Amino acid sequence: MPEVDNALDAGFMAHSHAMASPPFKERKLCIARRDVQGVIVAALTGRTLWNWLYVDQLWVDEALRGQGVGSALMKAAEEEAFKRGCVGVYLWTQTFDAPEFYAKLGCEVYATFDDFPIGHQRFGFRKRLI
Repeated sequence: MPEVDNALDAGFMAHSHAMASPPFKERKLCIARRDVQGVIVAALTGRTLWNWLYVDQLWVDEALRGQGVGSALMKAAEEEAFKRGCVGVYLWTQTFDAPEFYAKLGCEVYATFDDFPIGHQRFGFRKRLI
């Protein structure tokens, strides 16, 4: 609901300003790979805020998995985050998604939620860029 979102944004901004927090300057990030027909076959979305990149979604078409496409997207995102002054990257993934992939990229687990969803775990990963 836009009205609720706007009220929350205004309230949080006012509180942050009163507490002398750093300015809230969120910037979206989107990196996509297309095939020769122009169809998106892999993409990464996220946002930078307060010197960190949050990777919201990373997807690679099944036919391209294991070929370095996801690693290339993460590397491009890290490079852009560094240009934006970020000191690190963080994200969430589940046991049935790609925790091994992120570990191979040098990310470390900083949080674990059991039974999220039931029978699985959710992991918070982070990686320092500097």
